[in-house]
Amino acid sequence: MKYIAFLVAFSFAPMAQAEDADFDPEKIIEYRQDFMTAVKGHNNAIKSIVNGAVPYDNHLNMHIASLEVLFMEIEGLFPEGSDFGETNAKDAIWDNPEKFSKTSKEAIEALATFKGVASEGDKSKTRSAFKQFGKQSCGSCHKSFKKKDN
Repeated sequence: MKYIAFLVAFSFAPMAQAEDADFDPEKIIEYRQDFMTAVKGHNNAIKSIVNGAVPYDNHLNMHIASLEVLFMEIEGLFPEGSDFGETNAKDAIWDNPEKFSKTSKEAIEALATFKGVASEGDKSKTRSAFKQFGKQSCGSCHKSFKKKDN
């Protein structure tokens, strides 16, 4: 029981630190952009694998697992006070946090669905599932919460 209490307390410690600590909003924005670049990198690697452009099928699960970890943290990357500057984030993230949270959770669910299909090993189904995953996760979030790239 003590172990479970420790895990619960430990799991909320980083969130509490992020919300309570003084932070440099510009550094938060820079970190968030680097974080999203990592997400994009894993997505691009998966795309190359499922489209047969590279011979690294054995890396697919690693990239999916990395996205699982990254997706779980996306909501926390947009604290109050980080809604300015050189960023493509729309004000809707801060103006409608419930919708942003819902969309983030839907992206996690879409990734789980894609992971399930990919685990079956059928390349054609995996390719189709990846396209659907892209629409339901990154595409859906970008539509509502990211300004178009210039």
